[in-house]
Amino acid sequence: MPNVADRVRRFVIDDLGWTGAPDELTDELALIDEQVVDSLGILTLVRFLETEYGIEVEDTEITPTHLGTLAGIERFVSSKRR
Repeated sequence: MPNVADRVRRFVIDDLGWTGAPDELTDELALIDEQVVDSLGILTLVRFLETEYGIEVEDTEITPTHLGTLAGIERFVSSKRR
């Protein structure tokens, strides 16, 4: 089973329409700053995380710290699942 970062990477490529090379979508790439996702993409990503991982993302948790990179998303999801 893929880890969270790999699963979200696949989601960004397949569902959010990432057009760059897959190897450029590293765990530390700034998703918002590099315009990988926009505000609608963030909301779509939040819905995906809630459905895929059975977590609830509070409005106050929608921050660059939690959702700004694939590594940050993995840490955030892992903390919510504990």
